[in-house]
Amino acid sequence: MSTVLLGMPLSSFHLNQMQALNRELGRLCASPPREALSVCRIHAKLVRSL
Repeated sequence: MSTVLLGMPLSSFHLNQMQALNRELGRLCASPPREALSVCRIHAKLVRSL
């Protein structure tokens, strides 16, 4: 089974990894250190676009 995300086919393994990354970024960005602000902005844009 594959899913299309951002125009790229993803296996269920990759989809699970993307979901895990999204969860971890969500935790980090709930109270981000200064060094992570740009990463959190990019994450927020990606989440809003989905």
